[in-house]
Amino acid sequence: MTAQHRFRIAAAVGALVAPLALVATSVAPADAAGAKHKHDVYIYKAEKNLKLKGVGTDTVGDTTMPTLSCNSGDVVLDGMWVVKHVDQYQPPQADPDEDPDFPSTDTTGGIYNDERDVHVVASYPDQVDSRKWNFQIENRAYGDAQVKLYVTCIRGYTEYTNSHRHQVKVTNATPIATSTIDHPSWPGSRSYYEWGGAPCASAAGVNTEYFVAPGFKLDSAATDHRLVGSYPKYGSNGLAWTWEFGGTGLTSGTFYGKCISRKVLSGASHVHALGMAHMPSSNPTAGHLTSIPAGDPYEVQYSCDQDNDSWSGYKAAVGWFWMGNYWQHNWFLGMEPRPKTRAYSFWNGGAASASVTIGTLCINSRTANPIF
Repeated sequence: MTAQHRFRIAAAVGALVAPLALVATSVAPADAAGAKHKHDVYIYKAEKNLKLKGVGTDTVGDTTMPTLSCNSGDVVLDGMWVVKHVDQYQPPQADPDEDPDFPSTDTTGGIYNDERDVHVVASYPDQVDSRKWNFQIENRAYGDAQVKLYVTCIRGYTEYTNSHRHQVKVTNATPIATSTIDHPSWPGSRSYYEWGGAPCASAAGVNTEYFVAPGFKLDSAATDHRLVGSYPKYGSNGLAWTWEFGGTGLTSGTFYGKCISRKVLSGASHVHALGMAHMPSSNPTAGHLTSIPAGDPYEVQYSCDQDNDSWSGYKAAVGWFWMGNYWQHNWFLGMEPRPKTRAYSFWNGGAASASVTIGTLCINSRTANPIF
């Protein structure tokens, strides 16, 4: 069953920017151009629980290719998952090192019969239905896995103010297919995929759009892979995206995204802006650095107003992360969206602390006054 959570947050004082749109009426709005008024913008989440059968004798489970959608007329901004639990298999199964279908080395993700054996093969926005997100998730543990899926959504129109509202504009970026690129800076098997250019727009060095809905679909269900980074492309200022994977067996994939405009329009009468920016930075090496201790799954959080109180009215619309030192032993189990916070879950199976940087694209919950 799908649950939806809607939240409304008081506006921050900023006058940054958001989606391009046309007023949802054929007549001129009641207010004159330039009159002071703002519109509420709603960002919310939907969620769904999954039970995925393992490779043991239990053959009952949900589909490994689920979907999750926003409300009719709305647009999905991000899709994500959290691996909550893997059941102990009875009787306990020996580590199948001799089974060629399973990897067995710690640097590439061995068989653990726990949350680390749940592999995400695909997670991407649907190219026809702007509300929908597609997943493909495989459980390679012997016991059943419990997984929770999430999407963050933006309402297709602002709320009415002065007898009018504005349509939010989010457009699909053209999907790209690319081959694996070896990562030159890290030991072990680690590769990355990134946009060759910038699919979203800027003018005079300033973003007029931001990249949202980053997604991937691997061409083959590799026997050994895991996501070790999903973040704004270095130097793009949030106009493009990069994905990094650890493991072997990856050859190529298709990558997806959308662009959200930083302006909302009201016919020819007036234009609004909506604040948005990556916090604390769009540079993966300058994000919020955190240490993941060795041991059981560990949750870390980042909030839009964590470093600056004036961002209290912003929502954490798109989350990202990047693994640094000791990534070979650190598993990303997913992230949960909360009103203005992202909660990231990692499992460090090594003997020393691992480092990650995290961040989020934050979007204001209200438009600015008309800017022209």
